Amino acid sequence: MSTRAAVARLAFALAVVAGLCPACGKKAPPLPPELRGPNAPPSVTVRQIGELPHVVFELPAPRGTKPAQEMARVELIRVVYDSEEAPPPTPDAFRRRGERVRVELGDPFTPGAVLALSDPTVTELERGGVRQTLRYAVRVLDRRGRPSAWVAAPDLVLVAATPPPQGLTAEPTAAGVRLAWSGATDHGYNVYRSTADGVLTLLNDLPIRAEEYLDEDVQIGQPYEYRVRALFADGRPRRETNDSNVASVTAVDRFPPQPPQGLVAVQEGTGVRLFWDPSPERDVTGYRVFRSVDGAGFERIGPDPLTRPLYLDADVRTGQRVIYRVTAVDGASPPNESGPAETPPLALIDEPASGEDGPG
Repeated sequence: MSTRAAVARLAFALAVVAGLCPACGKKAPPLPPELRGPNAPPSVTVRQIGELPHVVFELPAPRGTKPAQEMARVELIRVVYDSEEAPPPTPDAFRRRGERVRVELGDPFTPGAVLALSDPTVTELERGGVRQTLRYAVRVLDRRGRPSAWVAAPDLVLVAATPPPQGLTAEPTAAGVRLAWSGATDHGYNVYRSTADGVLTLLNDLPIRAEEYLDEDVQIGQPYEYRVRALFADGRPRRETNDSNVASVTAVDRFPPQPPQGLVAVQEGTGVRLFWDPSPERDVTGYRVFRSVDGAGFERIGPDPLTRPLYLDADVRTGQRVIYRVTAVDGASPPNESGPAETPPLALIDEPASGEDGPG
């Protein structure tokens, strides 16, 4: 075979291989860099309480389970725009002119916990920052100092704060804890409650227009602390005054239920069957039954308390004249007892023999 023919055959074989495997020898597209820093907070909000901005966010889950990936540091950064300056729509300003105003250290932070960071440095701004636009962002860092991405909050324009509500009182009632205060606002109020853990919980969904509030969702024996803030602007971000005075109270139940309704006594054979309507009050745990025979004093009979609104009194005899009373009791310790519901006098008669007609 000539040299020219051998070269031609080799070139043909290489062409066939190249056609069957067009990607052989080529490099794949580069993979994106592996993310090593923590996850970023899912969202960040901002509000004004008194004269200060408060940035609120939920701590994210760590990117992994290694101790080095635990969140150990939170940073808050701020950019200030004068009232005549239009803030740019992109967050690039944090890189160019952001100022770190708050750093919090954790050992480590708990994923899912909610942090609220105030910015006391606004008091150093001109006019205390009033009428200036503030843009905040938050990031978290792990134990190795690796940061998450910055997450920006909506812009906040500070406005002049108004005085907080005054004279807050808290009083236990049969329906819950009743709050009352005084203030002056056209925008409504927010009511906050805390327990032993110190966490403030907002109780109302919409601003309260009256200067009173009934907290019905309380547990007997539980101590509570209440605070009220007045809103001094409508819409978002939320703008509230500082806290009112703190009103402390322990929910106690000194209030008896209403008497049972619809009490009926019917002779049933040689006994008496009692019926009444179930109590609609949620704290009623049972009932007490009392009986008077032939004008004597009332004595309690049956279980204490009865848990169902009915009772069969089999310990009576024909010829007796009986009157019954029923009261409701709640779950307090000791229980609070309602006033009595009372039946008319019932004269017990002999039961007709089988097959005989009754009287009349």
